[in-house]
Amino acid sequence: MDILIEQEIELHQYDIRQSKADIDRLIHPCFLEVGKSGNSYDFTSIKQLMASEEPSNTRIHSQSYQCIQLEPSVQLLTYESAMVSASGEVSDYAKRCSIWVFTGTCWQLKYHQGTPCAPFKL
Repeated sequence: MDILIEQEIELHQYDIRQSKADIDRLIHPCFLEVGKSGNSYDFTSIKQLMASEEPSNTRIHSQSYQCIQLEPSVQLLTYESAMVSASGEVSDYAKRCSIWVFTGTCWQLKYHQGTPCAPFKL
């Protein structure tokens, strides 16, 4: 589903991550995450983490999206991501999965997990 990919990519953007309105629009109040660090986050802690972020010259590259319908209103989105510095150096390769739920009015991210992986071709 294109809307889920668009919304996932929105969450990679610093400006979106700094906007309370966008976070409330995109992330479900019952959100849970297991980060690639192994740390766990809920809705409150992920909002605090995002609010503490500083602007950076690195960007998140994501690719190889696949969407699997678990239920009509529940979708599993998988993809690969990596950090790309301003000089083009690539690091922090990960495989990621997100569970998006349709709330009746919009799609929201309810679960996310990142797992470190071997480098892949961008």
